[in-house]
Amino acid sequence: MGITVSAGAVHSPLPAPAVEVRKLQLLILENPEKVPSYKLDLLDPLKPNPSEQDKKTSSLLGPPIYLSRGQPAEIEIKNLSNSPTTIHWHGIELESYYDGVAGWTGSGQMTSPPVAPGTSFIARMTPPRAGTFIYHTHWHDNTQVLNGLYGPLIVLEPGQQYDPDHDRTFVFSSGKYAPFGYLMLVNGHPEPDPVELHPSTRYRLRLINITDDISMLRVRLMNHGVPVQWKIIAKDGADLPPAQLQRTSADLGITVGETYDVEYQADTAGVADLEIRDADFPTPVTIPLKFVDK
Repeated sequence: MGITVSAGAVHSPLPAPAVEVRKLQLLILENPEKVPSYKLDLLDPLKPNPSEQDKKTSSLLGPPIYLSRGQPAEIEIKNLSNSPTTIHWHGIELESYYDGVAGWTGSGQMTSPPVAPGTSFIARMTPPRAGTFIYHTHWHDNTQVLNGLYGPLIVLEPGQQYDPDHDRTFVFSSGKYAPFGYLMLVNGHPEPDPVELHPSTRYRLRLINITDDISMLRVRLMNHGVPVQWKIIAKDGADLPPAQLQRTSADLGITVGETYDVEYQADTAGVADLEIRDADFPTPVTIPLKFVDK
């Protein structure tokens, strides 16, 4: 459903503060190995050398994009593949024209264009709030979403840096993972490597469902087969009000396009299993969280 908002009374806007524009380039490439069919690269002047964590990112998961609340950003989508596409910025408020739904978002005759092979499109946005969001293809072709054209979009408070010592992102997806075919994935893998964390440390776990159609996905954090207790602190990029902040059983239904931020702290060393489960798959996908003393 589309909603058209007409212009109201015209007010003279206040002069915009002089803020440096964050400029990034998202490259969509063909994958020479063919499965998956696509590969995403991010060119970021602030990170000329990818971190070890970025290097390990699977080709069935795009690189994370980090923006700051209130800072204007320009993200050039450069399509070096052989197919048209668009990129949608899921859950975040931005001018309609840049929202990446070809032929629909925008107004009048100025609607979002498809990004044809060999061309580029610059998406402009100024994130109004910090939170957990998603970018993903909005071309109506399952081939693209099943081949990793998506990734986490994290908006931080001004001056804040993403801190993997206290902040971890888990993207739940589905795709054609060679040579096994269609599988559920966590961070681009059907059997993700364990994540080493530390007890007595409070973590923000960002949970994202960008599967193609697994609307009844369940996410659990288990210790010895029993859900632990965690605290849900944000949903769909918005912090929950204080009255809703309470510890709950770590057993959560998360549908397509939803994001949750939860807070968890292990009191002792040991292993907790973060698992995703769906009725159409015989076994869950599990990523062990190994809590080891510093």
